[in-house]
This record gives sequence, C-alpha cells and structure tokens, in this order.
Amino acid sequence: MATKKKLCWYVPLVLMICMVVWHSIPFITESRSRNPVDIRNAMSHVKNEISQNVIPILNEQKKINEKYLVYLCDEKRDCGGWGDRQRGIVSLFLLSLVWKRTLKILISTPCDIKPYYKPTKEYNWIFTEEELKGLKGKRNKTLDFMGIDVPLIDINLNSSEIAEVLYIKTNCFHFVEIAQKYVKFLPVYLKNKGRAGIFRESWNRIMIPTDKVLSQVVKIESSGVINSDAKKTGKELVCAHLRTGLTENLNYDYGGFPPVAVTKLWNFIDGHFHNKSRIFVATDHLGIRKSAISKYGIRYIGSYASNVHPDTMRSNLTLACRSQESAYVDQLMLVKCDVLIYYRRSGFSIHASYLKTEWRNIYSILRNGKSTFSLKEAHHN
Repeated sequence: MATKKKLCWYVPLVLMICMVVWHSIPFITESRSRNPVDIRNAMSHVKNEISQNVIPILNEQKKINEKYLVYLCDEKRDCGGWGDRQRGIVSLFLLSLVWKRTLKILISTPCDIKPYYKPTKEYNWIFTEEELKGLKGKRNKTLDFMGIDVPLIDINLNSSEIAEVLYIKTNCFHFVEIAQKYVKFLPVYLKNKGRAGIFRESWNRIMIPTDKVLSQVVKIESSGVINSDAKKTGKELVCAHLRTGLTENLNYDYGGFPPVAVTKLWNFIDGHFHNKSRIFVATDHLGIRKSAISKYGIRYIGSYASNVHPDTMRSNLTLACRSQESAYVDQLMLVKCDVLIYYRRSGFSIHASYLKTEWRNIYSILRNGKSTFSLKEAHHN
C-alpha cells in the first residue's frame, strides 16, 4: 500500500516536469531545416520584439560569433537586379554590425557570385568548412523581406525566438535609416555619412572584384585612342548608363530612358566634353547601342554586352551567367569613368556613382514624358 501511495504523487510530478521542459523549447525542432518563411506569417513570432525599444537590448549585447546573418539569393524567389542585391547586402552588413552577428553572403542564382567577387581580409562572408560543420547543430530560419523594409529595420535580430543562423532575402532601400537609427552601434567610418558615403564605405569593406572581372575592366579601360588634350581636361572617358526597361521580360512600365531621346543626350555630350573623348555606354536597348556606335565610331569603346535581368534568365544558365558577368564588368567601368551620366531610377548605375573615388562630373537623368528627359548634376556625400 505504501508503494502505491508514493506512485500516486510521483507519476503526476514527473508528467508536469516533462510538460514544462517540452514547452520551453518550441523552436528547436521547428527550425532545423532552411524553409523560407514569409515575413507576414513570421511576424506573429516576433511582433512583441518589434513593438519594443531595441536600443536598451543593444546596449547590453556582446559579440556572438556562432550567430550568423546571411544574405540569401536562391532560386526559390526573385532577388531583383544587381542594384537590388547590392542594397540587400549593404543593409545586412550594417545590421550584422549592429546586432554583432557574423555576415555571410549566399548568391546562387542565376550563378554563384564567388567567381566574380571575393571577400576582404576584414570580413570573410564565405562559410568556411569548419563553419559549415558547425551549422548542422544550429537552429536556422529564412525570412523574406523583399519589398518590405520597416520590419527588418526594427526587429530584434537576437530575440530568443530568432534562430542562430538567420537567412534573409531583402532588397532593402532604406539602409540609410538603419545607419541613422543605430548610429551609436556603428564604427566611426560609417558615421556622419550621406547615402553615397554609407554605401561606398560598406561595400568596399566587404566586396572585392576578382581578377576574372578586373582583367576585363582593364582591357576595356585601356582600349581605343586616348587623346592627350582630352586627358588634360580631366574628362577624357565619358560614360552613360541608359536603362530603358523595354524588354520582353518586364511586365510593367519601368519608366526608363526613352530611346527616341538619345540624340538629345549625344548633343549634351558633344556640347560639354572634348570632341576626342572616348565614349562608353551601358544599355539594355540594342537601338541605343547601335546609335552610339554609329555616332562615335572609334571613340566608342563599349559596352557590347547584352544586359538581361538576372531573375528572368534562370532557365538559360549559360546566357544568364554571361549576362551577369557583363553586368559586373559594366558597373565597374562606370565607376572608372571621368564623367558618369547615370539613370536616376536604376540602382545599378546609382551605386556606380556612389562607388566612384571622386564625386565630381556626375550627372543624373530621368525620363520626362515619353520622348524627352531631364538632366542635372549630382552631388553626393
């Protein structure tokens, strides 16, 4: 009888302990696999963290090397063009500094980024073999913030409900807001900077073009006839990026540069720069390229690339990889130019203007009606 009485209170006690332990680890089994979670569904898990002030949390935190913040671009959803991807990388770089997570970058679509860009010594964004082995025992989650900036800026990325390995898809436009909100948690080189300065300082800290890409840039940059008189003006190499958006792959009105207005742009170049300056034009429109070649002859040194949006070419990897490589080369050429005319609605050429060593002789253009455009000198900081 004594044994039976002991069991009467012992069994319920054990059951209660098991239930407490079970409910204290709800996310362990849920997040072992890297399944994408739409942010609108995932917000129910973190809404309490967003509504609170995260600054006190940041004041107390320390570096946690085993926690990762991973920029993810894979085949499961569109990532945007190269400009979108660059914004996403810069935004997560800033957030990795704020939340003391280790930044990693995974771009596999349409092609792996590693043959074209490599890490700096300061920030190795490629997973090492040892790190990959360590991932097996960590919780992970994928959140999709494409086109949704505010939750990403405000969320507590070190919440107990956020995984140790956090994969994020984003094209975050508001990276300046991140730098402003968390300015006290960022290094000195990112403080008191404008949009261009934040982007350039961040990008150059983490990304280096490989020799495969740089060799092509050097070849183009040294091609053609370099006129000594044009060189003395400091405006010998004149470049333009004219994105029209007039491709079969876009199903909306991009509002790009109107091809019928290209003669007006040539007139601007002829009226403001040396008549022996070399010309480089990156464009997605064959007619504009033919017009530039016809107009400038041997002064025209490129581009000859067929620029295709990376999200639309996943079914043709050969063409997609070639086009993506050309995009990397074209953007770096725009950075090298003495004069840059960029399209104001293209992150691709806006970022090229940010990455220039000196912010001078930079002009922005924007469509103004169906047959003309506005042009103004740009000033970055």
